[in-house]
Amino acid sequence: MGSEPVNLEQSRPAATSGDLYFNRELSWLAFNERVLAEAGNPNYPLLERLRFLAISGSNLDEFVMIRVAGLAGQVQRGIERLSIDGSTPSQQLAAVRERVARLSLTQEKTWRELHEQLSANGMHVADEHRISPDAIGTGGRDCA
Repeated sequence: MGSEPVNLEQSRPAATSGDLYFNRELSWLAFNERVLAEAGNPNYPLLERLRFLAISGSNLDEFVMIRVAGLAGQVQRGIERLSIDGSTPSQQLAAVRERVARLSLTQEKTWRELHEQLSANGMHVADEHRISPDAIGTGGRDCA
């Protein structure tokens, strides 16, 4: 009963900006991982799952073209300004490359699984093996 009140500010270590904020790029990749996870959800119809995979792929393409290119440009120019989470552009780029590689592998695995399921349900993706060479030359307008 006679104990002193605890000062919470003294009992925990000082927070750094990295503890308070998420990295913008890694947060965006986490969002795209959640979109991709929906493509693997067997509770959704097959074509809906394919749509989630396509969205994830399109998002990742744009992310690499815009965000990764921006980070790479900062690294090339020697910019070492810390982001809000306390990371340098080179640290962010390294972390992003690792996550993008994992995300790409998961997208490829998901595509293979969905492709098999589509085929098993009588749905086929038109590719160079399923359309005539003449149709390929006309942009697919004359698919066989």
